[in-house]
Amino acid sequence: MKLIIFDFDGTLVDSRSLILESHRLVFPRFRLPIPDPADSLALVGKSLAAILAQLVGSAAPIAEMVRAYDLLLPQLRADPAFAESPFAGVSELLGELHSRPGLALGIATGHRSDTIGPALDALCWTHYFSTIQAADTAPSKPHPAMLHQALQATGVQAEDAIFVGDTSFDMIMARAAGVRSIGVGWGYHQVEQLRATGASCIVESISELRVRIQDTLDAIPGIDR
Repeated sequence: MKLIIFDFDGTLVDSRSLILESHRLVFPRFRLPIPDPADSLALVGKSLAAILAQLVGSAAPIAEMVRAYDLLLPQLRADPAFAESPFAGVSELLGELHSRPGLALGIATGHRSDTIGPALDALCWTHYFSTIQAADTAPSKPHPAMLHQALQATGVQAEDAIFVGDTSFDMIMARAAGVRSIGVGWGYHQVEQLRATGASCIVESISELRVRIQDTLDAIPGIDR
């Protein structure tokens, strides 16, 4: 069995509107200034608590803010203006990969299990993934525990896995876990950041990602093609 693990926000879906609107509504409730969008988006991929602590400091009421986000998230996701939107071609790619023998798919995300689950259900993607690693079951990225757990859950060795992500946190995590990494250039970090933090390669489109995944799988012995 071989394994491809995907990040979620910025890799499979565009969540920019959801993230920024969440901050716009939650921060004023705690009499905090709304963070600059660039600062907010630069932290996407980490757990929400880690993001908030970095934006406002650990002395802020982080737990209370997280609860406010939890209550707000379903409301925003119900609004098409803010719900996560798959990047063009992602659903088709996931379907193709899922249908391949000897290949499993996984997710490693800064969301908690109870927030990534509804998102995957809404996108009709849940059945694609053999393992879903989230921020409530492992330390926040870039710690490699999510990938270690995904490998353990599927019985796949690190050298037989690929991780696809859009941030430097993703690349650092993959390198620490000994997993090949593919950086995507349409997410929340610049290509230069991905390259500097260890991306094995970088792609700029879903069609290029499809080719690069195939090329990487071809370099892994033992997979049915």
